[in-house]
Amino acid sequence: MSAVSAGRQTLVFAHANGIPGHSYDTFLAPLADEFDVIIIDRLGHNPAYPVDADWHSLSLELEARLESLPKPLVGAGHSLGSVVMYLVAQRRPEWFSALIMLDPPMMNGWHGVMMHAAKLTGMIDRVTPAGKSKGRLDYWPNREAVESYFSSRGLFRAFDPRCLADYLRAGLEPWEGGWRLRFRPEVEVAIFRHTPTAATRMPRLKVPGAIITGKGSPSPFLDSARRHVRRHGMLHRIAEGSHMYPLEKPEQTLALFRETLQTLQQGEAS
Repeated sequence: MSAVSAGRQTLVFAHANGIPGHSYDTFLAPLADEFDVIIIDRLGHNPAYPVDADWHSLSLELEARLESLPKPLVGAGHSLGSVVMYLVAQRRPEWFSALIMLDPPMMNGWHGVMMHAAKLTGMIDRVTPAGKSKGRLDYWPNREAVESYFSSRGLFRAFDPRCLADYLRAGLEPWEGGWRLRFRPEVEVAIFRHTPTAATRMPRLKVPGAIITGKGSPSPFLDSARRHVRRHGMLHRIAEGSHMYPLEKPEQTLALFRETLQTLQQGEAS
């Protein structure tokens, strides 16, 4: 799912924070029948694009990755990945035929004000997952310890077993006789601390777009999505599952993704 061929449109997918791109292989694989699917592996790990305020450098990193691809392309992403894809689409609308944002943390309205205040007062680790990520386990002595740990953790326990297997393949690397996280915890923490709070206030998006919010996502995600789609003239859909719904319900998510993309493309043609 990484080669580009003539005659087919390219679809680029960017991952959530802490979740390397190929963790989504089960969800994305069927799209390879229709598109040349390009999966972004790990934003935030290139020293040329350090994590900074409002994820600006991360969006420049993604923009550099997209520059050489055939245009126009379909841009999609989950959480972090959806927001940085949106930031690129704001700067380069001519590159995109459609944009689909899976549960983006846009954090606007009062939620944005509160998060901005938390940044200024040093409380950001309490209002984002940064506090938990700071102390997360990062090394396991063997594969049995890996599988025991992740199969019992709340976030991962809800994953479809195939998606959990994808994550373990994509997210771990050999290290000092055992295994460690490929998506480094210090990068994950920095990304959470710099969650954007002003992205919705950008000029109206010039790309046909949609947000798909998880039915069980925290209320700020739903409230912020509603404000964002109103301002930017986007579609809004609700998916079954939590914030991690693409990895919890890959087939249901794929069906909704395809329906949403078809609606966007038909609207562009009409």
